[in-house]
Amino acid sequence: MSDVALSKDRYAYLWTRSSIEAHANRYSTAVSSYEPYAHCLRNRYFYDTLNNLITHNNIEVLINFGCGFSMYPFLLENSLHYIEIDKPDVVSHKKEMTTKWEIAGELPHRNISYVEADFNRKSQDKLYKKVLALKNGRKSFILLEGVLFFLGREDMERLFKLFSKLQGPGEYLASVSFIPQLEKQLVFKSLIEYVEGNLEKNERFQYQTVPDDFYSSLEGYKLLDHQDTLSLSALYMPNRDIPEEEVLNEHMYLLKK
Repeated sequence: MSDVALSKDRYAYLWTRSSIEAHANRYSTAVSSYEPYAHCLRNRYFYDTLNNLITHNNIEVLINFGCGFSMYPFLLENSLHYIEIDKPDVVSHKKEMTTKWEIAGELPHRNISYVEADFNRKSQDKLYKKVLALKNGRKSFILLEGVLFFLGREDMERLFKLFSKLQGPGEYLASVSFIPQLEKQLVFKSLIEYVEGNLEKNERFQYQTVPDDFYSSLEGYKLLDHQDTLSLSALYMPNRDIPEEEVLNEHMYLLKK
């Protein structure tokens, strides 16, 4: 919402509340003042990537694992089927609000299926069967954004095995994660301190970073594109200088099966 011309998210404002703005400001102050900019860059990258694939009829369904409150279904074509997957409380609230806004004419109508899931479960058989039925043999784009940081290695590996089972040749997978080298930077340590400071008492937090070679060696997939916050800034805002040490640099990977 901080830069709609950049992010292309013209509906982000619908989620605005004073409490949410206060939380976002606390987060940016504690971690990095460049976080709103980084989030706009990430949204724009996937917006452009998806639009390009839709234009060439390469995908028919967008499956967003860990959809949060992103608004891709309403920013993209009505021709797609959208499958939004997240924790029950997130899915319930998002479905309630977007349905209300559709009825009020504040959002365009879209074909969306909402699915509740817990990515920490040792068995994802129920999730697999539910998503497979909704996918119904159509060409898919799986998006995993803002999730892996919060998962353990085994959970991540189970999730990618699930993706491989769901997808056939020619389908797309995109993922966002931090590389291990970032752990040495002060901005990353600030992120960890912020997250741990917002946990319940005695609750433990184990973050995850993912090396590049996890994606380049992912069985059955070919890495098509690899970007990060800094490269996207150079692409979309070439005249803007940002200090690398102050940026929580996310990496974005686009793969094809």
